[in-house]
Amino acid sequence: MDFSQDDLFETIDRLVVTLLGRAGADRPPIDALRIAEEHLGIPIEYAEPDVDEKPTRRHTAGIVIAPNMTHEQQHLVAARGIARSLMPDLFRKLDIPLGPENRQAANQFCGILASRLLVPTRMLRSAQRNCKSDVPLLQSQFSTASMEAVATRLLDLDQPCVITLVDDGVVASRRGNAMSVSKKMTDAEAACAERVMELDLPHRVRLGGWTVHGWPVPNRAFRRVVLRAVPDDV
Repeated sequence: MDFSQDDLFETIDRLVVTLLGRAGADRPPIDALRIAEEHLGIPIEYAEPDVDEKPTRRHTAGIVIAPNMTHEQQHLVAARGIARSLMPDLFRKLDIPLGPENRQAANQFCGILASRLLVPTRMLRSAQRNCKSDVPLLQSQFSTASMEAVATRLLDLDQPCVITLVDDGVVASRRGNAMSVSKKMTDAEAACAERVMELDLPHRVRLGGWTVHGWPVPNRAFRRVVLRAVPDDV
């Protein structure tokens, strides 16, 4: 594929800006359900719970909202439905064929587009000027996206950082935007995560050349912590 990652992101962001402009969505939160149904005409089906509680496969061209989905999950499903509808435009702009041979790329692009739809780059940059990189404060503005999704989007901005998700003390994911990282936390990250889990409150640690902010993620079936680590020399 003859395009760079920056080309991909810029093309997706332009598609998102155009879509949101036509839908009249000029500030967060982004109502993906409304955009899908009212602007794009994608049917939304609210599935009834099965009596026998067994999962069923649904064949529909629309978006299916399950009864046990959270508010954030509903909008993510809608955002992915919107992303699928934009795939032909995206592939055409990238000058690649939309066919079975590129199904894996389509799935990957769909996830990227959905995340940038719920947390649009331009809006995120604007919100960050007031919220800095306070993840819960940012998520209160982009409330149709999960706290984890908002935190991960910080990796797409200019400031070098590492975003880590810790589940019950175990690293679930750890990604950096300006450096190669492993799943092993720094001492500062480990100390911050431990303190957040102990207090169930936000915490900040500065240690060993790193400044780490950590926040508990509410309403999870396990103890999840989001960490944002920044090297002190940037």
